[in-house]
Amino acid sequence: MPPRPDPTRRLSLVALALLVAGCGSVAPSPTQTASDAPTSEPSESVGASASEQPTRGPASDLGLLLRTLEGTHPEPFHATTRAAFMAALEQYEANLPSMTPAESAVELMRIWATLATERDGHQFALPTGEADRILPIRVYEFEGELWITDALPPHEGLVGSRIVAIGETPAEGVMALVEPLVPRDGPATVAAFRPILLLRTVVLEGLGVVEDGAGPIEIATEAPDGEDATATLEPISADEHSDWAGPFGLHTLPLDAEVTYLADAEPFAVHRLDDGRTLYLRYRQVAPPSTDEAEALIGAGGVDRLILDLRQNPGGNNTTSGPLLRLVQSFAADHPGATFVLTDRVTFSAAANLATEIEGSTDAIFMGEPMGGGLNFWDDVSFVLLRTLPIPMRMSVSTRYWQMAEPDDPRLTIEPDDAFPVTIGDYLARRDPVLEAALAR
Repeated sequence: MPPRPDPTRRLSLVALALLVAGCGSVAPSPTQTASDAPTSEPSESVGASASEQPTRGPASDLGLLLRTLEGTHPEPFHATTRAAFMAALEQYEANLPSMTPAESAVELMRIWATLATERDGHQFALPTGEADRILPIRVYEFEGELWITDALPPHEGLVGSRIVAIGETPAEGVMALVEPLVPRDGPATVAAFRPILLLRTVVLEGLGVVEDGAGPIEIATEAPDGEDATATLEPISADEHSDWAGPFGLHTLPLDAEVTYLADAEPFAVHRLDDGRTLYLRYRQVAPPSTDEAEALIGAGGVDRLILDLRQNPGGNNTTSGPLLRLVQSFAADHPGATFVLTDRVTFSAAANLATEIEGSTDAIFMGEPMGGGLNFWDDVSFVLLRTLPIPMRMSVSTRYWQMAEPDDPRLTIEPDDAFPVTIGDYLARRDPVLEAALAR
């Protein structure tokens, strides 16, 4: 494995936020700038010499992608072999004329995901431009089922319902079809990231779930009381979905003022619970945390339990979490057995970095779901825009390995000491059994 990185860290997940939101204004990287220069394009065949410089087209875009992958990812074929990837890419190029645009997008996602079956969950392939449309709902997987957690008007009545089918395909069938397209750090990433793809109509069309991803799509639902319903949803643009639900709205839970860890969008919040004996720190985004209040409360005495809640934290700038890490380490050293870290499937990237460092340096008790993020993983993605494919694609390529655990640690996530599945019953009742259990310990 590559060596442990130096302390200079990166903006983690900011690029992914732009990627999943479908933002059309991503600043070109040097790789992307090169794609605008026909004289620097690779050859017509994926594997041929770049000096041939053909007219730009899908073949040259695929060649650019391959060149970028091999030139910037330190270990591009850590999850497969170069021979297998090359064979798949060349077959894809050969089949392009016979595929529909949506099929071409999905097949490239499938091939790209073979590079990211573990420790590489940042390496997405997504459609871009006008074809990138999304159903006007938000979903979350509860115990292997798809439930609607939010919806744009006039579909508010669907909130709290289980999706039974999309088109004629049962929901579990759709989920199974989407799973091979999902990049991941480990198995726990799948439930977090599958909705990013599943609600995209290009994906549904390319998988054969619907006939026309540009038009209205019918879904069948079942409410908790058992009442069946059908709804016809008109897709919206990726930018419209992001403006409504936020850049991570495709795979996070909506805010809910009645649930402590969903109460608001503030990156960092400090609460005193249990008559002040418990200091509860909610960290929803890895951004600069103001730890002065927490340090003052601990210093004043009377705090005998610390709970750090990293649920629904997809990452951020991991150069900023140092003060919080030191606070947790100091408290844990002075209060053995009294530090708790709460995680879920959305705990990813820089949030997973923080959790891994806490696990390695304290006796913290982990509770909740396994993290969607890994302990050691690839990140620092650069982008390649493939503009000449039937549906333009935005590809991310990992450029750096982040080793926060021991180099030979085989784990793909941190398994909680006390595991709690997120159930639809608890969610609809606004119960938080994880926090309740931490307070009861």
